[in-house]
Amino acid sequence: MNRSTSRRLSALALALGASGFLSSCSSLSTAVQGKSVDYESAKQGNQLAVPPDLTQLARQEQYVVPGSPNAPVSALAYDQGVQTAEQVAKTNTVLPQYPGMRIDQAGAQRWLVVDSTPDQLWEKVKGFWQENGFYLTQADAGTGIMETDWGENRAKLPQDFIRKYLGKVFDSLYDTGTRDRFRTVFERTPDGKGTQIYITHQKMKEVYSSNDKSTTAWEPATPDPELNTIFLRKLMVTLGMSDEAAKQRVENPVQIAPPVASKLIDDGLALQLQDGFETAWRKVSLAINTAGFTVIDRNRSAGQFDVRYISAEAALKASQDSSGFFGKLFGKKESEPKPADYRIALQTSGSQTVVSVQTLDGKPLQTDDARKILQILQQQIQ
Repeated sequence: MNRSTSRRLSALALALGASGFLSSCSSLSTAVQGKSVDYESAKQGNQLAVPPDLTQLARQEQYVVPGSPNAPVSALAYDQGVQTAEQVAKTNTVLPQYPGMRIDQAGAQRWLVVDSTPDQLWEKVKGFWQENGFYLTQADAGTGIMETDWGENRAKLPQDFIRKYLGKVFDSLYDTGTRDRFRTVFERTPDGKGTQIYITHQKMKEVYSSNDKSTTAWEPATPDPELNTIFLRKLMVTLGMSDEAAKQRVENPVQIAPPVASKLIDDGLALQLQDGFETAWRKVSLAINTAGFTVIDRNRSAGQFDVRYISAEAALKASQDSSGFFGKLFGKKESEPKPADYRIALQTSGSQTVVSVQTLDGKPLQTDDARKILQILQQQIQ
């Protein structure tokens, strides 16, 4: 019997055994309903520390009589107390304000544009992912990329009779059979004064791997673009925008020129985009991150991405092996898949851009691996 099946049977047994004392557990907390996302990270990260420059909001005292409890009340003292409280509230804010934010859209792709530089936003976005239940496995300011570990969206769990009354007590015994991972990519705007923030989603699902349904395995699933939009909106709120204003910007994005179809040329060893360099760079960057490549370096002026590739299913399996009991007991496995490093190069040709695969020292790669990488990028771009 595999771990997943055993876990579910254990959950059923415990749930049935607990049904006898449901009436005494009515005070237990229940899961919050109506939430589309409620993630629980696969790893336990450190508690998010509050930076020293973030102070507690002053309590609103406009309805509290100023002075000591026994002091006489006067209209002048009351007005002075209200004015003082309002001034303190204005100067003592928790979140930095980034009013210059909008959502741009090209085809099905959406991204956030903020009128602040990446270094001004970096730490705040790191805290955003931690606050939303994720542990960051990558946060490289040099490449401008953050990546979460695989998390489970607990909001997808059914609110059945047992969970309704037992709440979080037995929540760990339930499993959705899916895992999500998100990447955040920072790009400077063309004028260098702002930041483009891209969020891409990867998904894995647990499926039966034998005819008798005794064993399961993880395989890639179709990403959900709606999750990208949800987190973009949540990020806008974290950066200081009201939820209603963020909702309006998400529903009314700035439309960019629609994407043009790409095609493989030179016997599949090059990918031709009918776009200039700026648009092509954005498309290839999103494709690389959505497909699961790890960016180890990038040089925008040279049009180069140095990447390391390992399939999403292999990455999830390796993560589970290293974080599970036997992984901690025996350490890393020598049989873990070892990804190779490649360079993805963009070269402009008139109004078009040609993408090719090279070795890290700049030599053209004319192998089936190069063809496969370009096919993956084309699928993501389309």
